[in-house]
Amino acid sequence: MAASLLLTSQACSADIAVIGNRAIAIDSLTAKQVSDLWLGKSKFIPGGNRPVVVDQVSGTPVHDDFYKNVVKKSGSQLKAYWAKVIFLGKRSPPLVLANDAAVIEWVASTPGGLGYVDSASVNETVKVLFRNP
Repeated sequence: MAASLLLTSQACSADIAVIGNRAIAIDSLTAKQVSDLWLGKSKFIPGGNRPVVVDQVSGTPVHDDFYKNVVKKSGSQLKAYWAKVIFLGKRSPPLVLANDAAVIEWVASTPGGLGYVDSASVNETVKVLFRNP
């Protein structure tokens, strides 16, 4: 029973790819850089590009896996973080898009655009900057 639950939870876990606009001057990001970008703690990426990050809808497997495995925050921790940051007037959370296709289209057409998708959705219009291990 426990083994089947483990296999089921692994099967539901998405292989996340952080993608960037093809004009971005870098070819990779670290997990720490990705986390800092999505939490609004970094205003620039290596190479001097000013990033514009986009999020996916909360509660979807891609969103939940990204925050759990890359950013290292649960849904409740993320809500508390953004509530505090917004209240203090420091920054706003990323724009939210509906799905992988919308994120890919937005990143491909936005200078400095960064997003995350299930790696199976990646196409040639964007470049992969990070994959979760």
